[in-house]
Amino acid sequence: MSDDDQVERQHIVDMAAFAERKGLVLSMVFVEKRWLRTLALNALTAYCKGHGIRHVVVPTSEHLNQLPMLLVLFKQELEQEIGGHVWIVASAEGESSGAPSVAENGGDR
Repeated sequence: MSDDDQVERQHIVDMAAFAERKGLVLSMVFVEKRWLRTLALNALTAYCKGHGIRHVVVPTSEHLNQLPMLLVLFKQELEQEIGGHVWIVASAEGESSGAPSVAENGGDR
């Protein structure tokens, strides 16, 4: 197993634990290649809209974008498009997202 595979698995474990603490269920994991970040964000947005998913969990803020201004824009755009919330397990400073802990759709997605 490569270091990248180990990191990816740890991110999934962290996201699942975070989702459980927040009363959410981690039901789908999207893995993207760094150079396809915008494509992956578009695919994630379309999937969420098509399946009524209103809450997205990402392992770190850098998984949305490494540039702080673009991170904020990507997060806001995704939240607006899905009509929900983007949860960040760990930001660059290691802090967890502090949004409400109950999903509007009962916490099932």
